[in-house]
Amino acid sequence: MKNLIKTLIVIAIISLSALRSQAQTSNGSTGIYLTEQDYKSHKLTYTLSPTDKMQLNEFLDGKNVTLVYQGKKLTLPKSGLFGYRLHNQDFRFFHNEAYSIVDTAGFMLYKKDKLTQQGKGYMPVERYFYSVNLNQSIHELTIENLWNSFPGQTGLRYSIQNNFKQDADLAAYDKFAHQYKLKYLYFQQKEVAAHASL
Repeated sequence: MKNLIKTLIVIAIISLSALRSQAQTSNGSTGIYLTEQDYKSHKLTYTLSPTDKMQLNEFLDGKNVTLVYQGKKLTLPKSGLFGYRLHNQDFRFFHNEAYSIVDTAGFMLYKKDKLTQQGKGYMPVERYFYSVNLNQSIHELTIENLWNSFPGQTGLRYSIQNNFKQDADLAAYDKFAHQYKLKYLYFQQKEVAAHASL
């Protein structure tokens, strides 16, 4: 009888430990990336539990992120942070604004809802942005901006000019290839340039 009780206690302790580690893993999807390297390593600082809170202060050009972390209130300047993760989506801060990271292959592709004049009022419209890499400025995804960002990649610039008639076309996504058409052209031109240098 004593052995049975001991066995049940051990099973209960193991089960509780497993549940606790599972809860920490599932709750670990929200937190702050302090640096670019933290983002690349998927290392969150201030990983938030269900009782913690993160306030992004996005209105009126808010310069800080406010956390209630383990019962303490913390104020972190956005200028000193790379970004954050929320609901399994990564974001990068740039000039106090958060941009959702949607594609990292070759160069960074982001999206963000921007208030745009629609008839008599303003409505949020999904807009696309990019940066050449993680530590470069974020620019609006336009044909002209891409042309200027890749001056040494003539094949890519001509390919963009030939395949996209207007800026809105640059966000075209091929659901069968599971990639943005722009990224396909980028890698196609990289491959052509690599073969030409052989």
